[in-house]
Amino acid sequence: MKNCLPLFRQNRTGQETATDLYLITLLGIFPLFPGFQGYANITFSKFLFFVSVTGLWLASLAALQWRDRARFGRPTAAQWAALGFLLAVALSWLCSPWRGVSLLAEGRYDGAVTLAACVLCFLGVSRCTVPKPCHVAALAVGTGLCCLVGLLQILGLDLLGLFPGDLNYYDSGLRYSGVYLGTIGNTNILDAVLALTLPLCAACWICTGRRAWLPVFVPCVPVLLRAGGSGLRLALAAAALGGAPLLLTELPRVRRALRLGALTCALAVPTLAFAPEYVDGVLRLGFAFGSPSLLCALGGAALLGLSLLPDGGRAPKPRTLRRVFLVLSGCALLGALALIWFWPGQEGTVWELHQVLHGQAQDSFGSSRLRIWRECLALVAQRPLLGGGPGTLGLRLDIRFARAVAETGTTLRTYVDNAHNIYLGYLVNCGGLGLAGALAVFALSLRAALRRGDIRGRALALGLAGALVHACFGLGLCLSEPLFWAALGLAAAGRGAIREKESEHEELEAV
Repeated sequence: MKNCLPLFRQNRTGQETATDLYLITLLGIFPLFPGFQGYANITFSKFLFFVSVTGLWLASLAALQWRDRARFGRPTAAQWAALGFLLAVALSWLCSPWRGVSLLAEGRYDGAVTLAACVLCFLGVSRCTVPKPCHVAALAVGTGLCCLVGLLQILGLDLLGLFPGDLNYYDSGLRYSGVYLGTIGNTNILDAVLALTLPLCAACWICTGRRAWLPVFVPCVPVLLRAGGSGLRLALAAAALGGAPLLLTELPRVRRALRLGALTCALAVPTLAFAPEYVDGVLRLGFAFGSPSLLCALGGAALLGLSLLPDGGRAPKPRTLRRVFLVLSGCALLGALALIWFWPGQEGTVWELHQVLHGQAQDSFGSSRLRIWRECLALVAQRPLLGGGPGTLGLRLDIRFARAVAETGTTLRTYVDNAHNIYLGYLVNCGGLGLAGALAVFALSLRAALRRGDIRGRALALGLAGALVHACFGLGLCLSEPLFWAALGLAAAGRGAIREKESEHEELEAV
């Protein structure tokens, strides 16, 4: 209840209250909205939910602005960049040969309307509120319950009936293409949400010690290990390496980070030992405690033991700890690169990275992402400035895949209508102007979060860092992008946007 108290502060403006309620709806309810026909129509359902809620919120802001005659300061650099990006999107749509399709981009709904709604979400959030505990709590609850639904699906229980007909999670690659889980849909999009949420909640726990942030890891870690992609793991590793010198400046924080690692290992043990068998439409649950589970158990015990060691004297200065973890992060990065360089294996993601470092990249690497990226880059030269228009990549790209399934005697066919890289997608669809505007928004929002100098700013910066790394492999659809742009808005929200100034002690108590 304490986390919700800031919502009812008496000196709040009407626009701030409306914005906070909008954020709670968007961050907490939007991820859980299962749609009208499950996975068969979940993209349109999420699109309709996002556009409707955003439209009602913007209308309320306009009405409150007219009633209260509220005055705001000059736009910040991030807000000017967002306006520039919005202009680039509008020009790209107006100049597109496929203007009719580009407005909505039906099917994936990543057209001009969705991009405009995301930018307006960013502008309204960054102008009318500041980061509050209730915002992070809403995102944690929404993501945690979404992963709980996914965890039940992994166990064979589709309680919400999201899979059409008699299909289930284990029919992926046998009776349908793609992997779907939770109330988000495609697991690549779920990965994008986890890349934002998990570093954000981890930073809140490490900095405050409030156990309210730990329950989100209970369903999310098993889903991450069972269905998470390599892009998500890379994003979380990058957030951990960058966050260590940023957050671990006190021994209590170091202890909490070690305990979080121990909790993650404890959740990983049964997840890795879980050995389901899906044969002839029947799922049999079993467990096989092997070496990965044993290593996780030993690692968790070691991390927990380290967190319980006594201080042993005078506590080191924050500057000293920051330098120590900066060196450790650098060594970990160099060690990972050395491991990849000398990797002896002959398959898997690490082997593909090994081949790339040695200049032997193949189009099939990254689930054929290298081929997709290469052909997308070839499209850039055709319309380099404004692109083909939002959501038009599928009209310009002709990549199809077919795979025979021996178990069913059928052939699964798919076609590519997404760049599988959000930055490249902006470049192809909205041109160089669109990509430059988007990158400016991302960079300036991240800088604003770090310059806040408080816990909320650092936590948001860490979450955004994870999301931005995952964007290199993400889809950028309306099922996850609204959450990302809302977090960007909170990161770019300045203390001068509304009359609120809290001391560091108050923030420590409230987060």
